[in-house]
Amino acid sequence: MDEVKPLSEHDVTGRFEPTLEASMRTDRSLIFAIARALVTSHFPETVASEVLTAVGLDPTLVLRAPDVLAEAVVLANDRRRNSGWRSAVLQAWDRQCAFCGYDGQLAGAPVGVEAAHVRWFAFEGPDTLDNGLALCVLHHKLFDLGALGLDAAMRVRVSTTFTTRTDAGRTVYDLHGRELRPRPGTTLPARVHVAWHDREVFKGAPLAA
Repeated sequence: MDEVKPLSEHDVTGRFEPTLEASMRTDRSLIFAIARALVTSHFPETVASEVLTAVGLDPTLVLRAPDVLAEAVVLANDRRRNSGWRSAVLQAWDRQCAFCGYDGQLAGAPVGVEAAHVRWFAFEGPDTLDNGLALCVLHHKLFDLGALGLDAAMRVRVSTTFTTRTDAGRTVYDLHGRELRPRPGTTLPARVHVAWHDREVFKGAPLAA
């Protein structure tokens, strides 16, 4: 009798319910709508395009698709966003990148500085100040892609998988070991959220327990 081999991660497959699959074959717009719902409910906006490209879908077509499943996603998660969270995070970090200090403004409004979740909202990350950082656009994307992270002492980590060949790119290397220096009264990220990001997102050796 042949030995039964356990499934590997590469053997795992999935599919939609048959009637939904049939509808998708006759209505291609439904494919884009479902893809949009899936990617936006499981990944932050900063990496949605990369995820779609990796699975062979055009991000422009998908992200412009009608958001017909948004309400179903909200009901499934039973969680709604805090509309004031983003502005509160930017204010707490003095409207500058927590990693590099960039604080560009245009007509008095921050430009290129965003509120970033440490633990992603789609993975039970709360809209609270202890789960937020103000980051410039570049460092926000690198943080969400796992090229940048934080250690238990709230110092920036740079993944060894990140490489660069230019002086401009090497400014990312220079972030390694830099301690977060918020203004007095600013809430630092909670260790539980930093640990989640380190375990699930950061591309490197996990922090010591």
